[in-house]
Amino acid sequence: MKTQDRKYSRVNTRIKAYMRRTVFDDSLPLFSSTLVGDTDDHAVKNLYGSHLPRELINFLQQMDEKVNMILSLINRETIQADFPLQGEVLEISGAGLKFTSQEDFEEGESMEMVLLLSQVPLRIVGMVGRIHRCEKVKGVPVWAVQYASIRDVDREKIVQFVFQEQREHIRGRKNEDEPG
Repeated sequence: MKTQDRKYSRVNTRIKAYMRRTVFDDSLPLFSSTLVGDTDDHAVKNLYGSHLPRELINFLQQMDEKVNMILSLINRETIQADFPLQGEVLEISGAGLKFTSQEDFEEGESMEMVLLLSQVPLRIVGMVGRIHRCEKVKGVPVWAVQYASIRDVDREKIVQFVFQEQREHIRGRKNEDEPG
């Protein structure tokens, strides 16, 4: 049996994927997490370290959340227009992913993908990948994609997402084991 050398942990998930077919699997992805303003926790901590009244800091945080929601809607519409194919990611790691879709694909086909790791605030990652196999799960095709071109910042966002999901899974299991 062939064993795989895994550098990255993987996690089961259900996140939205927007895709388009591409000829070049070595080109940089169009969308990246660097194009979307993620809320920086350090900036919020700096606000609390300032001499601003707590009420003003709360107001600024609420305004930031509202602006993030508006930008999320605008960016999502742009993504849907540029990436007409949709799917759902079932498993993800720093090296690749598995997804389902209503579309049919071919092994070796290149795809540019945008994944919505979080909708509010909008956290997206973009990559170009190559479909390297199709598995049938309960009669449904599940496509396995290996990343061919991904920015380091996007890979890091995926690794952080996987870590966070694994941590939540462990917490959930721990809560189930505790006597109630």
